[in-house]
Amino acid sequence: MFQQLEAIVRETGKVTLTLKMAGDQMAVVVMPCGDSKEAALRQPMVLTAFPAELDDGFVAALQSFHGAHRSLAEQVSATNEILQAAEKSQAGKAQKALSKGPKAALPAPASANEGDGDESSDDDGDPAGKPDTVAATSEPSAPADGKTDLFGLL
Repeated sequence: MFQQLEAIVRETGKVTLTLKMAGDQMAVVVMPCGDSKEAALRQPMVLTAFPAELDDGFVAALQSFHGAHRSLAEQVSATNEILQAAEKSQAGKAQKALSKGPKAALPAPASANEGDGDESSDDDGDPAGKPDTVAATSEPSAPADGKTDLFGLL
């Protein structure tokens, strides 16, 4: 039994083992107390059975728990490695984009001169070239002082 506990203790750094009687049955709690940020890796194994049943099945349950714990720890480690690699890759891409200048980092703005020379279409994308109600009204004349007359726009 202690050889199986040794493997868990080596992986997690510390294991708390609690035994408690509940009537004729015994409750056994094996709690890994590692440094992991993952709550799932700190979940305890709790067994409640008669002492004779624990004698027969505790080692097998402990091996199963240790295997699942190890598998989960490996998955967390692999996921962390993938995330760190992705973070480095994105940081590299961002540095390259910044070193090329703002033109490469930002999408090109839509040209305001796309409609120049083609009087059959207007800015709202109407393919028939029908003037909208604002364009159909007469253009207000610009005041002599160069300021926009807001009432004239309505």
